[in-house]
Amino acid sequence: EIPLVRNWHPLVIWRYQLIKQADVILLMFLSGDQFTLEEKKANYDFYEPRTIHDSSLSPAIYSIIASEIGYEVDAYKYFMRTARIDLDDYNGNTYQGLHTAGMAGSWLALIQGFAGMRNYAGKLFFSPRLPDKWERLEFKIKFQKRIIKIVITKGKTEYKLISGDELKIFHNNNEVLLKPGESIQVS
Repeated sequence: EIPLVRNWHPLVIWRYQLIKQADVILLMFLSGDQFTLEEKKANYDFYEPRTIHDSSLSPAIYSIIASEIGYEVDAYKYFMRTARIDLDDYNGNTYQGLHTAGMAGSWLALIQGFAGMRNYAGKLFFSPRLPDKWERLEFKIKFQKRIIKIVITKGKTEYKLISGDELKIFHNNNEVLLKPGESIQVS
């Protein structure tokens, strides 16, 4: 029964090599440019079956990394768990209040998972991976005093610099120059 920590002593849980939430996977998300895709896959494959997600913060991180490494089914499954944490009362404690951090995790899974957005050393990178069930993901972000509109559809992404000076971004590691008021579509 979830959450396990309410029903079992931690020593019992640890004996089975189970962990409460994303830890190494969280590190790989936060310092993503320090790890190869192969390292992320190996650690995901090791930790995913051992993580019990007793924390409402954990599924969002698993969704992001699953999306990044190409595990689309897991990415969507963990996104839905994050998005529905209170609607489905996964942890049996919604009566105590909403999981606002879980709500933020839903946004992270959308933008940093499915849109693949990362900020490495002040540069903005996108590697979109739209779930099969979706037709479109559209959002705006503010980055370095600029507002950028991003529209992701099957097979293409459109970037529009709504305000601010021109900006170089990276789409699937290819440089894209955004100019004020102009839209650019890339595949």
